[in-house]
Amino acid sequence: MRTFIVMLAFLFLTSSAQAELKEYGSMGGDFTLPSSLDRPVSLSEFRGQVVILFFGYTACPDICPTTMVRVQQALKELDPDVEAQVQPLFISVDPERDTPEQLQGYVTYFHPRFIGLTGSLDELKAVARQYGAFFAKDTRTETAAGYLVAHSGYVYLLDGEGELRGLYRQDAEPEEMADDITTLAEDL
Repeated sequence: MRTFIVMLAFLFLTSSAQAELKEYGSMGGDFTLPSSLDRPVSLSEFRGQVVILFFGYTACPDICPTTMVRVQQALKELDPDVEAQVQPLFISVDPERDTPEQLQGYVTYFHPRFIGLTGSLDELKAVARQYGAFFAKDTRTETAAGYLVAHSGYVYLLDGEGELRGLYRQDAEPEEMADDITTLAEDL
């Protein structure tokens, strides 16, 4: 019965989130990474919650802060009861500069419930591969922050079972994300 309900909920997610997911096929899965909570965190800890996940880095000059604000706005759109059922996660793809301590200040600036995750380069590559994400250190361009990290900019929406249910491009409307989060939270 639960599987049927989850499938039914998927049918009501916004068409753009579904279209992106269909294009990329099967992605996702559990992982464990060091976190801004001073302990390793596993995705499986958030079973029974909706998870919104984004790969980026704190020195990103454009995609990350813009996307984090969109996620922040989506979370503000939610009813308090729904928001309490959502766990936002930010996975840094810049392990050289983004320590768990640094991530704590960055992610909580956008929302107090955000958890920052990082790890070794090999750990991050493995998780990125699971989610079809891309990142690479770009030393060709010097900025005030040093090097840049080229990375994909999708936001991932996972249901209460940890299954990937939607993908959003970096320009997705916060209202669209909020509607989909609410749909998934109703089935928890």
